[in-house]
Amino acid sequence: MRSIIAAIVPFIICCGTAGGILLAQQAAPTPRPNVLLIVADDMNWDTPGCFGGTAKEITPSIDRLASEGMRFWHAYVNVSVCTPSRSVMLSGLYSQNNGAEGFQRIRPGTATLPALLNEAGYLCGTIGKPLSQQELFRWSVTYRWQGMGDEDLWGRDPSVYRRFVGKFYEMAKASKQPFFLMASSHDPHRPFGGGKAIRRHEERAESSRIFRPDEVRVPGFLPELPAVRAELAAYCTSVRRLDDMVGAVLGELEKAQLVDDTIVVFLSDHGMPFPSAKFNCYVDSMRSPWIIRWPGKVEKASIDRTHLISTVDLQPTILEAVGLPAIRSSDGRSFMPLLRGESQSNRDCVFTQFNHIHGKDALPMRSVLTRESAYVFNPWSNGERRFKRLGGSTFRAMQQAARTDAVMAARVRHLEFRTVEEFYDLRVDPNCLVNVLGDVQGGKTLTDVQKKHIDDLRAKLRGWMVRVKDPALAAFDRRHQPESLERFMQAYRTRAAKEIEELKSYEKKKGYRF
Repeated sequence: MRSIIAAIVPFIICCGTAGGILLAQQAAPTPRPNVLLIVADDMNWDTPGCFGGTAKEITPSIDRLASEGMRFWHAYVNVSVCTPSRSVMLSGLYSQNNGAEGFQRIRPGTATLPALLNEAGYLCGTIGKPLSQQELFRWSVTYRWQGMGDEDLWGRDPSVYRRFVGKFYEMAKASKQPFFLMASSHDPHRPFGGGKAIRRHEERAESSRIFRPDEVRVPGFLPELPAVRAELAAYCTSVRRLDDMVGAVLGELEKAQLVDDTIVVFLSDHGMPFPSAKFNCYVDSMRSPWIIRWPGKVEKASIDRTHLISTVDLQPTILEAVGLPAIRSSDGRSFMPLLRGESQSNRDCVFTQFNHIHGKDALPMRSVLTRESAYVFNPWSNGERRFKRLGGSTFRAMQQAARTDAVMAARVRHLEFRTVEEFYDLRVDPNCLVNVLGDVQGGKTLTDVQKKHIDDLRAKLRGWMVRVKDPALAAFDRRHQPESLERFMQAYRTRAAKEIEELKSYEKKKGYRF
């Protein structure tokens, strides 16, 4: 691999140049559809207008894409933080099997989507938020920014994406190769809002629209407070800049006359960075706004409101869509029948988790989600250990309000301490605000129907933990024994911290920080 510095856009590329056009050598590739995967960073499932909208006219480009493809109303990711979520996305394996429980590399030898497509003759490119593991992903073309390793130092400029993808599409057409392009936005991840660069290497552009606090819709899991509205307005401004990027990437695809030959997949890597969403296992932590456009194959403006899909299913689905065999080791399965408008059995629940970011901060959680309910297991909860990932002006406003509001005080305490088990009836509580099992601890009794429902979800979760060889299984089986849970927590944190420490030599060698 050698570096080629283009006049505007830096590339890392396995190819040569001729006449100013970048050419990748490939002999008579098999005709297959292109795949464009667009991933938002930290965006809630109902933020785009086509899924409800956190503000009016917030996502015109994403809404147009939805009108040309299929929306999935019950699509989820499997982990509520970026690197592990994207690792599931590209490996078709849960974190227990791909090795990336936190900010870690995927286990060597794992078959990743870009590597598999690369072997099949695809030109594979990536731009934006990185997974810098070239030996596993085998990217043909990569946009690299000097701030590599710190997303706050990376580009949030739609024009950068426009220039890169324009050249990438040109290269794919010249080489007569099908392509796989992963375009990952840094928006709407914090810091919110547009503005000029204020630090070296920072590359920012103004959003095409700046939202005011009075223009936003406050999600049901957040309180109606002025500070919440103000932070949501900045978030919405970042979402609009994400939409600007989506418009640039899709506009260049249309300009290159590649729309009819390209499967476009749009989704978010997890929920918004507000209390009760990101870093958790609730519905708003994991639910993602999935759109798939495939001209001539997927019905326009269609919506699947029935089936549950998740990112562990993405790799096998794309492989089937482009005519390649599935990987035997995959934890997911193709949902191609749904793209054809058919039904598919055994799609009534998804399994999700959060583990840690840097090992020693591990707060493992597991959940099973259905359309009607959510069951969450928190082995870390002991009444004293705090959940510390609750920053931002929204949570500070909630803490301030809790001083004089008993209901808010209970909400803040729950977010900080949780209980070992949580159960939510989504039919009456879609935002997971009332923990039914918490009420039981307060003296209320469960109905027979509730007991059976909770036991069924526990059985589903345990079955999944057995299948993936989850290290938290023994803790789950002893969830009513505080001493056993503490032993698990100490052992898990020690192991996770050791794994993160062992990555430092890899990061130093690669010049990359997870």
